[in-house]
Amino acid sequence: ETLTTSAWSALATELLDGWVLRFAGGYTKRANSVTPLTMGVLPDEEKVVYCEQRYAAQSLPAIFKLTAASQALDDILAARGYSLIDLSSVQQRSLLNFAAEPDRAVRMIAQVDDAWFTQFAELNQVAVAHRAAARQMLAGYVCPTQFAALYQGDRAVACGFAIIQQHTLVLYDIVSDSQQRRQGYALRLIQQLLAWGKEMGASSAVLQVVVANDPAMTLYAKLGFTEQYRYWYRRQPV
Repeated sequence: ETLTTSAWSALATELLDGWVLRFAGGYTKRANSVTPLTMGVLPDEEKVVYCEQRYAAQSLPAIFKLTAASQALDDILAARGYSLIDLSSVQQRSLLNFAAEPDRAVRMIAQVDDAWFTQFAELNQVAVAHRAAARQMLAGYVCPTQFAALYQGDRAVACGFAIIQQHTLVLYDIVSDSQQRRQGYALRLIQQLLAWGKEMGASSAVLQVVVANDPAMTLYAKLGFTEQYRYWYRRQPV
């Protein structure tokens, strides 16, 4: 949880007695939610009320990212009417024996540029109102990064990116053109990112995927990823 929280940056962060409050103008749940990382000394109910006030000040609902380790907090939020959304799987695979042939259709760059970001925003359907925040977040990494796109001619049909922290490659936002899925594009893209990670000294790779996304779950199993644990979100009622 520490790794995946660190690996997806927010625009602003606040620490609250073992909890991390993250803010990014509403762009993604992950960057606009509370992650309880360690045990604190303050009552959870008191901290929940504070979080609700902080997110309300940003015109956002309070959202909490939870695991089995935070079951007591999950019970509190359920009692307050919070809905459970996006049950997700954290998956990992070793890179020690990984190998992939170079794929000329995949182009990779170390820093975000206009062309890659435009394709990323279109394939991920990033709302125009969130694009400035998204671009700022993606340009803010100080760790090794690689932004990849797979092309058919001059058109990107898949994209995604990876970062390296703590000798681990973390994959994010792997997406294919909605009109050209099940063509193996995402698999080829990921293989090139994994190869880059191994070359950079990463010993393992981690990703997060919504459990209900059957095609993605099947793809990652094919690539040798196995589930480590699950997490979910609780969203404040409107």
